[in-house]
Amino acid sequence: MQIRDRIMAYWKGRSDDFGALRMKELQSNLAPRWLREITPHIKDTHQRILDLGTGTGFFAFLLAQKGYSVTGVDLTKEMIDVAKEQAIELQDTLTGQVDFHCMDAMQLDFPDQSFDVILARNLTWTLPDVEAAYKEWYRVLAPKGVLINIDGDYGVELKVPVVAQHHIHETVSNETMQECIAITEGLSISRMDRPHWDVHMIRKAGFSRVYLDMAVSSRIYDEEDELYNPVPLFSIVARK
Repeated sequence: MQIRDRIMAYWKGRSDDFGALRMKELQSNLAPRWLREITPHIKDTHQRILDLGTGTGFFAFLLAQKGYSVTGVDLTKEMIDVAKEQAIELQDTLTGQVDFHCMDAMQLDFPDQSFDVILARNLTWTLPDVEAAYKEWYRVLAPKGVLINIDGDYGVELKVPVVAQHHIHETVSNETMQECIAITEGLSISRMDRPHWDVHMIRKAGFSRVYLDMAVSSRIYDEEDELYNPVPLFSIVARK
């Protein structure tokens, strides 16, 4: 099986449980914390926002509840199906628009300069060609637009024993986690010096101002519960 197909099969198998967790996150204390991370980089509600690797739509819904209109894309059809179902459930709380598409983040079906803001969380660690992805994101971003890329070095961190009493992966079966680790071992991004490699490649893609923040997790997670992510997260904010 090709690595792309293997990645799709993995997330297909997790789509329902993943959607339930993200819905809980949307209703948790984490939601306003994520807004504080993201919204300072968004000028106004008229900006065109692309949520890459949207999964079941967490960031798209979070922003739409504040009046922003968001396009969410994900490689896995089952994730997008769950997102569309949850959009119906949440429609009374959404003052902005959400629009979901099944699409490859490395080959986007959008014209040049289509978006003012590109947002990605926990996406780049799953991509077979991250350098190509950064070039593609630069292409669809409008002049003076911003990329907000939040990720962790999952290729390394997933192999580290979790010491937290509760965390987001605790209900994932050992078989599924082992498949996840095996997938990361087949991805070149897992062998890079992250996030410094990412910063270099984002600059190489054409971005002129790139800022790295290693303290995201300390601001988001202060409880070890079912939503706690034991993988330290970083944020890279880049301007075109």
